[in-house]
Amino acid sequence: MNIILGIALLFFCRCGLALDLPEQVFRNNSAVMLIINPDTGGIVAANDAAVHFYGYAESDLLLMRIQEINQLTAKQVATERETAVAEGRNYFIFRHQLADQSIRTVSVYSVPFRDLSGETQLFSIIHDISEQRALQQSLWHYQANLEQQVVLQTQEIKVANQTQTMLLSVVIGILCGATVILGLFLIRLRRAKKRSESQGARLRSIFNAIEDYLIFTNEQGEILSANTRVNDDFVPTENMINESIGTVLTNPGCLSEPAYVNKECQLHVQGQLRSFNVTKNEVLDGKEQRLGFIYVLHDITVRLTNEREQRLASTVFSTTSEGVLVSDKQNKIQMVNRAFTQITGYSQNEVLGESPALFNSGRHGTAFFSQLYSDLHEHGHWEGEIWNRRKAGDVYPCWLQVSAVFDEKQNIEMYVALFNDITSRKNHEQMMWQQANFDTLTGLANRLHFHEQFDHTLERAKKQSSRLAICFIDLDRFKAVNDTLGHHIGDLLLIEAAQRLKDCTRSSDIVARLGGDEFALLLPDIDTISDIEKIANKVLQQLSSPFELEGHETFVSGSIGVTFFPDDGCDRKALLRNADSAMYKAKEHGRNCYQFYTSAMHDHAQARRQLEGALHKALSNQELTVVYQPIISLDGKQIGCEALLRWHNETLGEVPPGRFIPICEELGLIITIGEWVLYQACSQAKAWCNRFQHPLFITVNVSSIQFQRADMAKVIARVLRETGLDSRCLTVEITETVLADNAQNILQQLLALREMGVELAIDDFGTGYSSLSYLKRFPLSKLKIDRAFIRDLPDDQEDRALVKAIISMAGNLNLKVVAEGVETQSQLEFLQTLQCDYSQGYLHSKPLSASAFQEWFATTVK
Repeated sequence: MNIILGIALLFFCRCGLALDLPEQVFRNNSAVMLIINPDTGGIVAANDAAVHFYGYAESDLLLMRIQEINQLTAKQVATERETAVAEGRNYFIFRHQLADQSIRTVSVYSVPFRDLSGETQLFSIIHDISEQRALQQSLWHYQANLEQQVVLQTQEIKVANQTQTMLLSVVIGILCGATVILGLFLIRLRRAKKRSESQGARLRSIFNAIEDYLIFTNEQGEILSANTRVNDDFVPTENMINESIGTVLTNPGCLSEPAYVNKECQLHVQGQLRSFNVTKNEVLDGKEQRLGFIYVLHDITVRLTNEREQRLASTVFSTTSEGVLVSDKQNKIQMVNRAFTQITGYSQNEVLGESPALFNSGRHGTAFFSQLYSDLHEHGHWEGEIWNRRKAGDVYPCWLQVSAVFDEKQNIEMYVALFNDITSRKNHEQMMWQQANFDTLTGLANRLHFHEQFDHTLERAKKQSSRLAICFIDLDRFKAVNDTLGHHIGDLLLIEAAQRLKDCTRSSDIVARLGGDEFALLLPDIDTISDIEKIANKVLQQLSSPFELEGHETFVSGSIGVTFFPDDGCDRKALLRNADSAMYKAKEHGRNCYQFYTSAMHDHAQARRQLEGALHKALSNQELTVVYQPIISLDGKQIGCEALLRWHNETLGEVPPGRFIPICEELGLIITIGEWVLYQACSQAKAWCNRFQHPLFITVNVSSIQFQRADMAKVIARVLRETGLDSRCLTVEITETVLADNAQNILQQLLALREMGVELAIDDFGTGYSSLSYLKRFPLSKLKIDRAFIRDLPDDQEDRALVKAIISMAGNLNLKVVAEGVETQSQLEFLQTLQCDYSQGYLHSKPLSASAFQEWFATTVK
């Protein structure tokens, strides 16, 4: 770009625009160059690259001012210049609008110079940077997503570390408690041993007074004596004397070991397996000689069971994730667990002796708590959702279970409450409800929620005998915004449009997004048409105002369809269908307007449905026929025809092509029907070529839908092969819609057809968004001038000029020209003076059946 700028500067400084060599440099340079009058903004000169880039003819460009192309306001231009100076840039960034209404982001390098007449002009070089800007936006979006993922991963790791720390603390607490309990047991056993040693001499006298089982054996383990407890629960004492203790107690592995203290053993007593703390001590005489052993068996079955239950209850109480609160019969708090503190923020010391009313949020009245305590006294249990207040003051929802503990007289002794903080669950439920009922982009009601509210509002309107209105709104030109500025800007536009719609409605109205760029309004209690007209006009005004979206100024409008209950229907489906029909009627009336539903629209919809149903069966019922309209060359030596489809139905009669062909395209039937027409036309053309031995070509129309959904190059090749028609005898006629699609696969299909020898003609040239780039890019061989330009020839001066220009341009591009709608001799003579290649119209013949065209052809070639 700097090299181009340098060359241009050298050129202007040395020679001026009038010299030959610099003129060629300016004219043929690949860079987009403009010379602009700085005072008026008028475009003085434009090179070929500028004409190609902007899409205007050079003559049109030279009549324009740069302000008509630059989409920035004067204030925005000034701001951009200040920004460029601050950033040290030698170029400006503007928004230029091309002839096809698309917007491009461009960088503009401008330098002043004096022309040969001494006037100051501005030389500008323009560079398209739209794709670069789009790439920068994509990179920014990717980086934002990446940073968000890093933050989420960091938070998850932090939560996992906190959870591990909490679990480790709980385990350490449990181990410390177990150690303390074990120490207490050891101390108790040591004390028991000392007492037994100090009272060894008097053991016999107290045998029968001790509740534990006492057994005295010799060194060989033979029982010498036992207390009455052993006699009662095991076997009579006289039967166990001199018996081995292992035989009596049936557990020699536990009792035959050397002396020990408090060894836990399990023994069978009265058919039950019970747990004992067994102490085995030596009995010594005065000379310290061992006389035998004394066994003390302490039944700890009940104690172990209680301790196990207590440990379990204590563990559950302290480690459960549910908050636990225990209060007495006066409802004064006696005990809370750790989870209680975590949930409420209150420590145990802060709430002991207090009433649970301390946590009252104020959301529940006296009647609520009266019913709660009534259920407790009557059923002993209450469960439900309640809102409490934390120590910090915030209110939270929890699921509360309260149970009353009764004494033996069935009087309430205490209350036990278990509760969970269900904030996250409530939030999740709210989020799920929000996602299920509201549009995630705009926050408006979605289709499901709109239908639910519609049903409720409709029932209320029926009961109250009131009216309500339904508006369907479709944004006009929204697709163009999406295609040119991207989906991100399109989303911002939808968000802003949704807010504008909400601003136009009342709080009692429902605004919904049904999908894409379609919105709906449900307006209850609308009494008159003037009321809805005010709202509709306000909506149209709001939507037609410019949208400022991240520096882009965009414009859309709205098409609104309005229907009333009960005037236009009594159920939701009928009313929505009618509103949709009215909306499409608004689009047909030029968009940016509203239309009310009428019975005529309903009849039109009914007729369309009937037409669609019949069209599905037209081919199988042999209702379709092909007719042929002659096409004659200027010298009369070349004759061809255009194959035209006709449909006759017994119920509908003759249906015009302009009525049923668009429906065929919408329903996708054009694929099958179009191939059938192609086969019929090629077969007939082959038969005529064989019969008359005279050059003949046939033209067949192919729609854009056929190119999009089928490989027409392969289809046409197969038809030509099966019918035997020479490919040079076939002309495929396409519309500008096919070319405007600009898809690579369509271009490949057209190139393949040309390689086969099939000619390509563009139909109705000049009536649509015709672009000269079509004629350059696509492999066309013919163009057809629409009948609208032929109808007023040769009298209409403008039509004369247009037709002359089209024929001249086509000749320079080596394209043959076919004039449609030739009906008078004067029209034909004028076209002959312009060297038009072919003519077609009623002057030669109306469309004929195959047999009638054959007779006409036979007469003409003679």
